[in-house]
Amino acid sequence: MTESTRLTAWRLGIIFGALLVVEASVRSGWISTFFLAAPTRAVVVLWEQLLHGKALHLTLITLYEIAACLVIATIFGVLAGFFLWRYKLIGTSYEMPLAALFSSPIILAYPIFLVTFGRTSAAVIALSSIFGLIPIIMNTKGAFQNVNPILLQVGASMNLSRKQLFRHILVPAVAPTIFSGFRLALTYILKSVLGLEYVAQVGGVGMWLADASYKFEVEEVYAGLFGTIALSIMFLYLINRSESWFRK
Repeated sequence: MTESTRLTAWRLGIIFGALLVVEASVRSGWISTFFLAAPTRAVVVLWEQLLHGKALHLTLITLYEIAACLVIATIFGVLAGFFLWRYKLIGTSYEMPLAALFSSPIILAYPIFLVTFGRTSAAVIALSSIFGLIPIIMNTKGAFQNVNPILLQVGASMNLSRKQLFRHILVPAVAPTIFSGFRLALTYILKSVLGLEYVAQVGGVGMWLADASYKFEVEEVYAGLFGTIALSIMFLYLINRSESWFRK
């Protein structure tokens, strides 16, 4: 058994072990079902809602918003990061304001976006894209900035064209750092999208969680949480697969 397989087995064992403890605690009455739903019941409720309820439609809305935010943040973030690296004076000038903007509570500006775009998915996408944009810009700039000069010298010694140098030297070298930015961006985008859906009742899984919590539907709340975890795992898997493809 390889090291990665053992680590995966340990992780899964700890997760399923914790879920079994929660399941036993709820089933035996140690924990009230008013506060916590049994994991098996949450999974059953999630499956029923996907098949016969509103969960599938709301999940598709959330998927669309997250995917749109990731695409916007990726395109503009990578281009902006490359531009700030290419023109070092501009990059140095804007590095501190970007870091300050990233640490500021941008989420508090959601009323402005709701007024501008209305209570629609456009408002969620516009604001949440900012959360994903900044880490991708900063990671892209840092990735190009920290490329080992020896790699470029090796490419030049092999008489590679600028296009070949970019594709075969720069892209594999910067890919790990840029994709780390993608993962960080996904984390903030998920929080922003679900948070805005929850607070502003725009639609999607966040609105489903808000409605369930207001009605004290504990099993639906935990079903929605399991659904959001599944969405996170799916997007992280796609990002990891994309990184493997770029590094080939």
